[in-house]
Amino acid sequence: MSEQYTIEVDTIPNDAWDDICCDFLDLSGEQVAAFSSGHWKGRDSHILLRRDGEPVAGARVAIFKLPLVGRGTAYLRFGPFWRRKGQPVDPAIYRRMIAALHEEYCVKRGHCLTILPRPHPDYHAQECAWLRELGFENRRPYHDADRFVVNTSLDAEAQLKSLAQKWRYNLRQAQKNELDVRLSEDRADVEAFKALHASMTERKKFVEAGPIHLATELMTNLPPDLKPKLFIATHEGKLVAGALLGIFGDAAYYLFGATSSEALPLRAGYALQWEVVRWLHENGYPWYDLGGIADEPGLRQFKAGLVGKAGRIVTMEGELDRWESGVSRLSADVIFKVRDMRQRFRQAKPTATKDQAA
Repeated sequence: MSEQYTIEVDTIPNDAWDDICCDFLDLSGEQVAAFSSGHWKGRDSHILLRRDGEPVAGARVAIFKLPLVGRGTAYLRFGPFWRRKGQPVDPAIYRRMIAALHEEYCVKRGHCLTILPRPHPDYHAQECAWLRELGFENRRPYHDADRFVVNTSLDAEAQLKSLAQKWRYNLRQAQKNELDVRLSEDRADVEAFKALHASMTERKKFVEAGPIHLATELMTNLPPDLKPKLFIATHEGKLVAGALLGIFGDAAYYLFGATSSEALPLRAGYALQWEVVRWLHENGYPWYDLGGIADEPGLRQFKAGLVGKAGRIVTMEGELDRWESGVSRLSADVIFKVRDMRQRFRQAKPTATKDQAA
């Protein structure tokens, strides 16, 4: 009997979608409904691929259209997800999912489909190669291409040996400072973390582009397997640093961080991130994606030191496009040029360095 594939487009409620997501190893925050629906503010669309009734792949995209023209880009960031837990890796599922995305968003809706594959150490290059085979073109380098990924499968001794020498030294100094680092699910700690983040943003005079306002909603509404984890560091009872992690499939993602002015001399960031890495190891998560650096030397040094010898710096190949008409291609080009102008404007503002080591 031949396998039967079906697709569902924009019909699955958010809570049901996020329950389905729990079964996949290659998930990302952008692919869960609680995040994408809040972040993209109604621009998101979704498509689910089933085989013999069972979900085998899915994706959430953001739709950006030019006024009057009605064409634009269907933007898929860090997706699709297609590696189901307990199932063998099947590239045919990935290809079939991409074909369904192309049919829905390029052929039926007339947009340019843009995909930024998930920066996974083992799959990013392969997915980019498959997309090129399927007719996609890499037309734009990604503005913050390097992703710093810690190998958290190591035991404590091996992890320490992997660290850069300076990182290891700073960690030893931090551990002398009587910092209390712990995982918290307390609602009061979440609100205190958000307040600390707002205070840091004001103190350092930079613009935070990420949707930290969704932190409470994500911790409240996501299924238990997907709930973000908040790690906090206190000194003499005062919150000095925190990190909010997304736990998605086989990896954790650094979503947001916050520090007080006291954190830098205490080296609180080192103690905090070390405890995060140890917790991820103890709970069976093999990778920890620290994100990019946005051309900030201090941040690069900190992240590269934590990634160390055993981790990976994954260089994303860029955003890959496929389209069916010149109008959709040109419309997408206009949208991305506007995005790039906004990014350059933000970067031109005088800001302090976001040094996670603080």
